Amino acid sequence: MSDQLAEIPFSSMESGAALLLKTAERLFAEHGLEAVSTRMIAREAGQKNPSALQYHFGNRDGLIEAILNYRLTPINQERLRRLDALQHRGDVVTVKRLTEVFVEPFAEELLKPVEDTSYVSLLAQLYAYQPGRDLFQKNRERNRAMFELTSLMIKALKPLPLAVIHFRLQLMGRQSMTAIAEWDEARRNQSIDLDAKSLRWRTDNLIDFIVGGLQAQVSSRY
Repeated sequence: MSDQLAEIPFSSMESGAALLLKTAERLFAEHGLEAVSTRMIAREAGQKNPSALQYHFGNRDGLIEAILNYRLTPINQERLRRLDALQHRGDVVTVKRLTEVFVEPFAEELLKPVEDTSYVSLLAQLYAYQPGRDLFQKNRERNRAMFELTSLMIKALKPLPLAVIHFRLQLMGRQSMTAIAEWDEARRNQSIDLDAKSLRWRTDNLIDFIVGGLQAQVSSRY
């Protein structure tokens, strides 16, 4: 059953699987990825059978893959929609436009209630190390938006060396996920009031910061 569950929408999951997924998101956000066991997730979800998670998702990686499918698929679909609209209008495809397509759909997730965004912390934790980043790229169809954005970014950032472009794009992903996860944590702690206006201000500044870094002159020693 685990292979199928990793591919189907959350709304179509069995109630037990959906509860496990949401519980895992919350625990990963509260305690960190490495501190949460599958047994803890099952217990917190009220599952009397400790094998419930294995039944639904196969293992821990299967659970994380299901979370990525559930959360990243609509974000990347929105990125594709905005990218198609950008190209359809005939606008000049600039580094800033592409950065907006990348950052904004993810940042706008914070317009949702806090109980619906626990996964943001998990994404930032995963992206912080290479095996986690590999999970993001595992499903090519889910990540089609990222492949298209990368291809267009390479063209927009020429004549920067290709190795520099790829490294800076990796930094862009890490910086945006870390920043947005920090904003989400701050609003959970009620240390900031993140309404639509303040989110827009933060997002605009994050985009400007990333664009400046992407287009910065390469140090002469390289």
